[in-house]
Amino acid sequence: MFSKWSGRLAGCLMGCLLLGGAPAKADDKPDATGPAKVNLSSNLGSLNLPKGYVYWGEAKAKAQMESMGGGSQKTIGLIAPTDENAKFAVELEYEDTGYVKDDDAGKIDSKAILESYQEGTEANNDDRKAKGLEPIHVTGWEQEPKYDSKTHVVTWSLQGKDDKNDMFVNYNTRVLTRKGVLSVNLMCSNADLPASKPKAQALTSDIAFTQGERYEDYKAGDKISTGGLVALIAGGALLAKKTGLIAFLYVMAKPLILFLKVLGAKALALLALPFMALKNMFSKKKDSGEEG
Repeated sequence: MFSKWSGRLAGCLMGCLLLGGAPAKADDKPDATGPAKVNLSSNLGSLNLPKGYVYWGEAKAKAQMESMGGGSQKTIGLIAPTDENAKFAVELEYEDTGYVKDDDAGKIDSKAILESYQEGTEANNDDRKAKGLEPIHVTGWEQEPKYDSKTHVVTWSLQGKDDKNDMFVNYNTRVLTRKGVLSVNLMCSNADLPASKPKAQALTSDIAFTQGERYEDYKAGDKISTGGLVALIAGGALLAKKTGLIAFLYVMAKPLILFLKVLGAKALALLALPFMALKNMFSKKKDSGEEG
């Protein structure tokens, strides 16, 4: 069983290894095979794992991701299909950053956010070249930011390319909770995104939060996140007026945390996009004499 699941997970992730990252190495068999109900960490809730999927809990998921050189201390689960032809995997990550207010949902300016990512990325390409890294370019939205006020789920996806015209993409799902944000990170290649995205969305719908942990369970006096939806999407680039928000940025702006070393330089650069956009915005404000 050990080698069976290890091979399947490695096969699922091979579609993501655009730069030839190291394959996954499983240290143990999955904690659950669907159909099954699995409990998420910290009494957050449960996942109704469908038939055709396997699940690693927090400890094993962290070990799996670390074996690929990715993941973080916020990893709480890893899901992979048992179908060897399905080339994707999903990492669950939870961050107790506080309640994210959604009252700015109508102020999501997709064009401005995209421009911030693009300008920041281009401004950073000289530094990348100096370090021997290949320049990358954000080409546009694969999916513009979209917020569902009923489910409290926000999704968005950016497309990019390098100077060799190799395309790459990141697809982000963030589920708001009373105390933070659950990230459902889809790992797949551009070619596999159309087929994989609906399955990741279905898995998101299979998550049920414990009563008291749901977004609607908010009570006066609960910890409030530093930024709202726009900050969550843009990494704070459009809202940051003081450097104190950078701490919030670091926590929230991790659309590709699971790709840190699995995808190599491109992923590292994509992870830095919000910071480059923020740096670019600060430079503009300084030149215009605007104060935060």
